[in-house]
Amino acid sequence: MELDDNIRGNFGVLCSLRECKNGIIRINLDDVLNTSKSELGKWEHKALVTWKDYDIANFEKLELTEREYADFGHYIMARLVAIKKTQAK
Repeated sequence: MELDDNIRGNFGVLCSLRECKNGIIRINLDDVLNTSKSELGKWEHKALVTWKDYDIANFEKLELTEREYADFGHYIMARLVAIKKTQAK
């Protein structure tokens, strides 16, 4: 693997998590904008995209279904494509 060149794109999708009540963990997906353009720097929040709640015990054991993992990855890729198309206009 090559070394990191410290160059980033102008936009991205941020994944974050927080513990909720009743043994639930929530994963949020947010659109973010790189305020330093192509370098490492501060990312500015643009919008909440979506969230999904998981049972914390299953989450911590990585006991999600293959379909859940595939859907999660597909959603992130689809969101990046959508943002790219919006930025191109």
